[in-house]
Amino acid sequence: MAIKQILGYLMQHPDAKDTVKGILQWWMSTHLVEPRVQEALDELVAKGWMIQRQTIPSQQLYGLNKAKLEEIKAYLQRLGSQSAGEGE
Repeated sequence: MAIKQILGYLMQHPDAKDTVKGILQWWMSTHLVEPRVQEALDELVAKGWMIQRQTIPSQQLYGLNKAKLEEIKAYLQRLGSQSAGEGE
């Protein structure tokens, strides 16, 4: 769920960049705990869909890897198709 929300936000705001705390506060439509969002961010960085940059000691800034935009859109479309099929 956190991955879908993060990617959904980035599709609407492709230039957005923020810390975990900022993402929790501004990007998420539901209240998730920081470890769950961090886990989602780590997975997205591992896939190459997001870029992680150290801004100050012990603080990471996350943003969209625009080079992977088409791959992300395809992933979200598959998720949407799966969700639509679940309601039938």
